Amino acid sequence: MIGGRIGFVCLWFIGIMLVYRGLGRDEAGLVQAGLFAVAIACVKIASGFIVDPGDLALMRRVPTLLHEDPAAAYALFRGAFALRMAMAAVVAVALLAFAALAGESTAASIAPLMGWIVVAILADALFRSVMVVLQASERFTALVLLEGMLQIARLVAVLMLWAGAWITVERVLAAYGAITLAAAVTGAALLLPAGLLRSLEFRRGDILELLVFLRWMVPAMMIGAVNERLDVMLVFASEGADAAGRYGAMAALAMTADIVAGSLSSVIQPRIARMRSDSSYTSNLRMFLVFSIPATTLALLAALLLAAPVVEIVLGAGYVPGVPAFLWLLAGTLFWLAIAPLPLAMVAVHAPSLTVVIALCQTVLVTLVGFALLNVFGIVGMAQGVCVARVGVALLLLAHAQRLARGKVEIRLGPREVSCGELGH
Repeated sequence: MIGGRIGFVCLWFIGIMLVYRGLGRDEAGLVQAGLFAVAIACVKIASGFIVDPGDLALMRRVPTLLHEDPAAAYALFRGAFALRMAMAAVVAVALLAFAALAGESTAASIAPLMGWIVVAILADALFRSVMVVLQASERFTALVLLEGMLQIARLVAVLMLWAGAWITVERVLAAYGAITLAAAVTGAALLLPAGLLRSLEFRRGDILELLVFLRWMVPAMMIGAVNERLDVMLVFASEGADAAGRYGAMAALAMTADIVAGSLSSVIQPRIARMRSDSSYTSNLRMFLVFSIPATTLALLAALLLAAPVVEIVLGAGYVPGVPAFLWLLAGTLFWLAIAPLPLAMVAVHAPSLTVVIALCQTVLVTLVGFALLNVFGIVGMAQGVCVARVGVALLLLAHAQRLARGKVEIRLGPREVSCGELGH
C-alpha cells in the first residue's frame, strides 16, 4: 500500500517538475515559476488548515466506531464533512477579499490567480473527504487506486500542456482543480458506502465533540500548514518572484522524501491508538529507526554527489544556482523522515494541545532564523533556516511522544485534566 501511494504521488511530483521546467526557461520564466510556487503554497496551506485537522479528529474514533456502530460512524463522517465545507467557504471568501484589496503591493501579482486557487482548494477539500472515509475504513487498496487515478490524470494533463507549449500558471491550476473535482465525484459515486450517502443527517453531539478536538488542532494545523510554505512566502516577499521560482523548485525537489512520510502517515494514524494502548509504540519506533536512519543517511550522501547534474537534467540550467539551497532543504527533510512519522502521529492524535506549541516553535525558528539568514545568504540562508527548524521540531516531537507513550503527559480535553492512560477507554 505504501509503495503504491509513493509511486502514484511520484507521478504528480514529476508533473510539478515539468511545470517548473516549462515555466523557468529564462529570467522572465522564473518569475512565472515563482507565481506558481506561491499559488501552490496557497492551495496547500489552505488544504492543511481545512482538511488535516478533521482527518485527525476522525482517526481518533471512526476506525473503532465503524466496527461497533456503522450508522454512528457515518453520521460522524457527515458532521465532519459539513464542518469541512463551512471552513472551505470561509477560506474562499477570505482569499477572494484579499485579492480584491491587494492594491499595488507585492501580493498584487498573485491576485489574478486567486480564483483558480480557490477552485483548487475546494476541489482538494472534496477529494480528501472521500479519501478519509477509505483511510478510516482501512480500505487501502481502494485508497491507492483512487489516488492513482488522480495522479495519472494530473500527469497526463501536464504532459498535454507541455507537448503543446501551452504551460501557463493559470492553465496548470485550472487542470489541477478540474481533475481533482472529477476524481472526488468518481470516488464518492463508486467507492463510498451506500449507508453514508443515503442521508445528509448528522448529530449535533458529533459536531460539538469535533469542535472540542479542533479547537487545538485547527490552530496547530494552520500553523503547521503555513510552516510548510512559509519559506516560499518569505522568499517571495523579500527577494521577488524570480528568486521564489528558483527556491520553490528546489523546495519541491527536496520534498520528495515527504511523499514517503505522507504515505506512512496514512497507514500509521489508524493504528497509533492501538500502539499506545498495547504499549507497542516504543518497540515500533525502535524498529522504524533501525531502518530509517541508515536509509536517509545514504540518500543524503547520494544527493551530495549527484545534486547538480540531476537538477540540470530535471529542471534545466537556470535552476542550477539553487543546488546549495536544495541540499540544505533535503538534509532537513531526510532528518524529518528518519525521526518524525511515528512521534508526529502519537502527539497529533493523543495530545493535540501540544501540537500548537510545537508548531509555534517551528514558526519562530523559520521566521527568525530563516529570515535572518535569507538577508545574509539569499535563498541558501532560508534553506539553512528551514533545515534547523525541521531538525529541532523532529527532536521535540520525539521527546514528547516518548512521554505520551509512558503516560507521563496530561492533556486538557475539557473542564478537567485526564492522563494519557484514560484516553481511548
